[in-house]
Amino acid sequence: MADKYKKLLGVIGITAAVYIGLRYLLAYVAPFFAAYLFVRLVNPLTRKIQDRMKIKKEWSTVFLLLLVTGALAFGCWILCDQLIIQIRNVVMNLDGYRRSFGGMVDGCCQALEGTFGINGEDIRQFIYQNIEYMEDRVQVYILPGLFNSSIKYAAGILKGIATFFVIFVAVTLLIRDYDEINDRLLKYSPYRKFLDIMDRLWNIGGAYLKAQLSIILIVTVLCVLGLWLLGNPYALLVGIVIGLLDALPFIGTGTILLPWAVICLIRGDFFYAASYATLFLITNGVREYLEPVLLGDKLGVYPIVIAIVVYAGICIFGVAGVILGPVMLFLVVEILKAIFPKKEICEMKEQFRR
Repeated sequence: MADKYKKLLGVIGITAAVYIGLRYLLAYVAPFFAAYLFVRLVNPLTRKIQDRMKIKKEWSTVFLLLLVTGALAFGCWILCDQLIIQIRNVVMNLDGYRRSFGGMVDGCCQALEGTFGINGEDIRQFIYQNIEYMEDRVQVYILPGLFNSSIKYAAGILKGIATFFVIFVAVTLLIRDYDEINDRLLKYSPYRKFLDIMDRLWNIGGAYLKAQLSIILIVTVLCVLGLWLLGNPYALLVGIVIGLLDALPFIGTGTILLPWAVICLIRGDFFYAASYATLFLITNGVREYLEPVLLGDKLGVYPIVIAIVVYAGICIFGVAGVILGPVMLFLVVEILKAIFPKKEICEMKEQFRR
């Protein structure tokens, strides 16, 4: 019994250590850890370049880093440029959208009154009262904070530039002596265990992240393409929002597409109602199909557990918890596997079931 609680305390201690590391220390070591991962990833390629072209590893690594960064920056710039155009168009046409929304509300109320005998005027007043309440909340709580948010965003951009500079310097310094440092550290057992944990975490966590990013990208492309075919002028903006919502647990594309379809159905726009419902079925079906295909049994964790840790990660870390939640789970599991033999882990499971 004492041994059982000792192991339980060990599990709690490891979980607490991983949480503290991700919650409070990650921000300080993240640039250097990112530099280490990048160097470890490109080191075999830079060796080949050095052997064939007689170019120093530092130069080829810096070139690869700049190439990857430049490609990502160019893609983000094109995407952000289009998003800014669509956001600006939304702001410039707010009055027109307000009138269109009012007409849509009136049409829906009339349809409900004619179909179900519900008093349309009561529904209309209820909707407009809530809209006025939301506008008051925006003016009181959101608008005053926009200036502070702008300052935070500007500071965030500067921080991102500084972080990239630190990563750039760290990569340049590390690649020069990476092989020698790695050979020396391999003599120590803790470092070998660290590499084993990193390899398993890379295989499991990498598979999860690659699968989720692939699914998010495919769902987003389907949403953007579907809305574009339907003639939506903000297909890119709305499609990206829907695709990102699909990554959050218990939300999905139906959060926007299904109410949209219901509103169109009430208004009598049966074509658009059927189109949005079809788009939801397609995107939801694609996720349901791709998840087992891309992940299979690689995680060894039930999907409901992943949903729980993603939700817990969002509560703890904010938006970054979508990634950090599962990473925390995988890291705890792999550390337990490295510390306790497989036989002991099975015994622990049996003891805790009793």
